[in-house]
Amino acid sequence: MKQPATPNAAEETKSEQKQKSKKFPTPSELISHYQKRGLEPAEASIKVIEDLQNALIRVVSSSRNASSKDKLVTDARKIDAINGRLAVVDAKLETKPGYVETFALGLASGATLNGISAVWPHVTRGIGQIWSAVRIGTDPSSTS
Repeated sequence: MKQPATPNAAEETKSEQKQKSKKFPTPSELISHYQKRGLEPAEASIKVIEDLQNALIRVVSSSRNASSKDKLVTDARKIDAINGRLAVVDAKLETKPGYVETFALGLASGATLNGISAVWPHVTRGIGQIWSAVRIGTDPSSTS
């Protein structure tokens, strides 16, 4: 009685088939292929060399295109990051006051400081009077 094939066995046969299908022909196989088409051995060799050169050129040019596409994507990402940073800086600059607003704030704060400095001696004198009144009122020696 035969055992049913395990799933791993099926995967192994598929991978073997993929390896066989990806196997590139050898130069001698290519030459014999062109000889079967009616070319002389020298002509077949030249044809194989031309095919290999064309394949090499296609691979090199596609890798250049891929690298230039990668550079474009990388540059686009960098530009997006810079644009985002500029948007943040722009938003921060828009929320800051301009020259006129800054000057007005400076005048207001200066006037406030001058007002506080003018009132401060009166406030301290009042606090001092309260302090001395409380001290005298709570002093047991001054009680009559």
